[in-house]
Amino acid sequence: MNPSMSKDEDKGIAVRVALRCRPLVPKEVNEGCQPCLTFVPGEPQVVVGNDKAFTYDYVFDPMAEQEEVYTTSVSPLLSGLFRGYHATVLAYGQTGSGKTFSMGGTYTSAQENEPTVGVIPRVIRRIFQEREKRASSEVTLTVSYLEIYNEDILDLLCGSKDKPAISIREDPKEGIKVCSLQRGVPMATP
Repeated sequence: MNPSMSKDEDKGIAVRVALRCRPLVPKEVNEGCQPCLTFVPGEPQVVVGNDKAFTYDYVFDPMAEQEEVYTTSVSPLLSGLFRGYHATVLAYGQTGSGKTFSMGGTYTSAQENEPTVGVIPRVIRRIFQEREKRASSEVTLTVSYLEIYNEDILDLLCGSKDKPAISIREDPKEGIKVCSLQRGVPMATP
């Protein structure tokens, strides 16, 4: 065992699942909706109704701050990224469940250090901070950004009205890849 490896790295766990539950929105409160989830204190577990318990790697209740979500479940991925590992953060859920808030937050460049900033701006900031620390290394960073909605793959970086058909394919050598996805040009340090 490498003493610099964390317990999670030593286990070789490739996928971790985090559950983030948003608070009721005003419309739901006005309609008389009530929360149906109970959070088990000190455990990554949520109970639906009175009897269906589900355990995840991480559970964030409606009061969890963006910083806690990022620090606990996303930041460790970035440590591996600069050691050469791939990292993916996937936000999944129904419309209105809080994916956009968790991933982007209420971000504008003027709000760069606000607590409501989501995962993506925090990751970008950390990548550029780490890149500056490694001035003697060559770092190439490209970005793709997609959304899967109703089984359609949407390229969120493609500004063209005539968007190319995008499909997911499995290549025996490269693994799963998204074909025709726009890739951002290599980025320079801001």
